[in-house]
Amino acid sequence: MLDFSFEPYRREMVEVLKTFLQIESVKSESQPNMPYGKGIFDALMFVQSTAERMDLDCVNLFGHLAYVDYGDGDEMLGILTHIDVVPEGEGWTVPAFGGVEKDGKIFGRGAIDDKGPAVAALYAIKALSDNCVQLNKKVRLIFGADEESGWADMDFYKQHEPLPDFAFSPDGEYPVINAEKGLMHVTLSCKGLENGDSLCIKSLQAGTRVNVVPNKAQCVAAAPFAAIQKSLDQYACPIGASFSAKDEGGGLVTISAAGRSAHGSRPEQGINAAGALLQYLGTLPWSPGKTGEAIYALARPIGTYFNGEPVELDLKDEVSGRLTFNLGTLRLSDGELKAGVDIRYPITIPRKTIEEKLQKHFGGLFEIDYTHTLEPHFVSEDSPLVTALKEAYSEITGEDAYCIAIGGATYARAFENAVTFGSLFPGQPNVEHGPDEYIEIESLIRNAQIIANAIIKLCGEPL
Repeated sequence: MLDFSFEPYRREMVEVLKTFLQIESVKSESQPNMPYGKGIFDALMFVQSTAERMDLDCVNLFGHLAYVDYGDGDEMLGILTHIDVVPEGEGWTVPAFGGVEKDGKIFGRGAIDDKGPAVAALYAIKALSDNCVQLNKKVRLIFGADEESGWADMDFYKQHEPLPDFAFSPDGEYPVINAEKGLMHVTLSCKGLENGDSLCIKSLQAGTRVNVVPNKAQCVAAAPFAAIQKSLDQYACPIGASFSAKDEGGGLVTISAAGRSAHGSRPEQGINAAGALLQYLGTLPWSPGKTGEAIYALARPIGTYFNGEPVELDLKDEVSGRLTFNLGTLRLSDGELKAGVDIRYPITIPRKTIEEKLQKHFGGLFEIDYTHTLEPHFVSEDSPLVTALKEAYSEITGEDAYCIAIGGATYARAFENAVTFGSLFPGQPNVEHGPDEYIEIESLIRNAQIIANAIIKLCGEPL
């Protein structure tokens, strides 16, 4: 049981996180020794220098990730965090990479996903070290660098380092997430589209990441402005997106849709501007041809649905709930229409079932490319790992612990005996991937307390 206070570390933790959030660690073009770009490399260097100032050993694994080891033993506990973030997005009222402290919160892209929890975990280890807590197992705190993209960092780690015997990732919710849905990132593409002179879509753009609900979408069309404006005045979007039209002259009109961002695994919490615009475009009489055909072929089965109902994917099970279907990106340019879709499917549903339905509904006109897939992940609630984590949570919070399932994909599924443990507390809003992302300072401290207590439970006592 944790028997020391984190108050001496409070101010230092806040200042470290604020500085950390000022690093724009969004994946970018690879450079020598920087496989995920300069911003992520800078974030790894910051982690390494911060750990070294704490007299903790930190290894930078060739720019793919970093890790801090503490304690000794034949078994190893992994704590799985990540320092990469999704792009800024729209709608911020404070600088997204400003590390702003206000009203008992720290704002910035990555504050809760996952730099705040990473800082909490680092200080949990520092506090254990400062208080000379003896462990009978090694603890390895991993700072991943490609979680928001393709997980190439985890592939690299598995090729070069020993795997944890058990692990947890503070990258979700408390008390314990022991089930994660399967994940599929799918690109639907249709080439050879014509570029007509009238009643034709010239370009279309929405979204930056497939795992984010896009809050803006825009298209340029060759169409009468007055007719488009009249149509929009009469159109009622089923999910509440707002629309506008602008006369660009020369027979061109820009049609814009605005919604609300959310995490792609929870599309019902956002307003998908891409889906809303696509569904609206599907109501207009475009000229005959492949471009209009492709728009209609996407608008009808995707539109504003977020459980895949029109494509027979409204599937669910008792353990993990309903399938989610998020249109994350949409592009029409250079004669090609591409749609990026994020699907999270129940743990008892075979991946083949999803692929068969996608082929049935899109295979005739679109090429289907599976750009990123993860199998469902499940650890029994009765396992020693989950039992110890539930005890660690209850001892600090005084609340009952229980298991939940999510649609999100965390590093927990990168290893067999791993679960997600924190960092959101029950009742707190999910603000990751949205504007004005933040972590409450009290939550930051409480996370450090819980992580430290979990390490003691898992590595200071026999399992």
